[in-house]
Amino acid sequence: MIRKNPKVMKRFLNILFLIGTITLVFNGCSPDVDDSDAPEIYFDGGNPMYVKLHTPYKDSLVYFDDVSGIESVWNDTTSYDPSHIGRYKVLYYARDAKGNVGSASRDFVVRIEGSTLKGRWNGTHTTPWPSGTVVDYYDSLVEPATLTVYLSRLIPGSPVKVELKGLTGDTLYIPSQVLSFTDSSQTLISGSGKVSSDGTAFHIDYLLLTVHNLLTDTVNGRLVFSEHVVVNDTIN
Repeated sequence: MIRKNPKVMKRFLNILFLIGTITLVFNGCSPDVDDSDAPEIYFDGGNPMYVKLHTPYKDSLVYFDDVSGIESVWNDTTSYDPSHIGRYKVLYYARDAKGNVGSASRDFVVRIEGSTLKGRWNGTHTTPWPSGTVVDYYDSLVEPATLTVYLSRLIPGSPVKVELKGLTGDTLYIPSQVLSFTDSSQTLISGSGKVSSDGTAFHIDYLLLTVHNLLTDTVNGRLVFSEHVVVNDTIN
């Protein structure tokens, strides 16, 4: 989107270059014009933008448009914290040759993604939860996608799909999944959990449901992980 002044009989300049981590496109005209309007700022890409936890600040194209020409640009990233999930606002400013200052903002959502949890985790397994025996346990989380990952050891031979929900992906959800079935029985699993804001720990509460000859058996369990040991795709 470019705003043109019909009184200015000059071609617009299109200057593309890189400053730090911001790619800028300037659209401007001659400084020898009357201009009391602040520069306009546009963004290429989404607002908000979603980035994975621990991703340093980096923006895509930012466009600046002004009649008298852009003199300087700057931004404020002080609220952006890549080490914790959350929604952060980055502010952008531009000053034109007449001293008018324009501003705009873009939100960045720092979130948990499947690759954040990928790899081997050490922790504990309690079953039945909450009054059962607590034992040392580890699991390898594999096949990460943006908002999914799989537990590989909880049910031998049946990877358990875990979905990452919510704005920041820190709410874990195990949709009801059939793990095994015969002519007379069927076993399903479902569950939910939570990831810490810095992605260094998480827990999952699950329910195993077995239906056999119209009888139902249930087992509750809790997995707690607090040590991310190895990041790989190997099922151990």
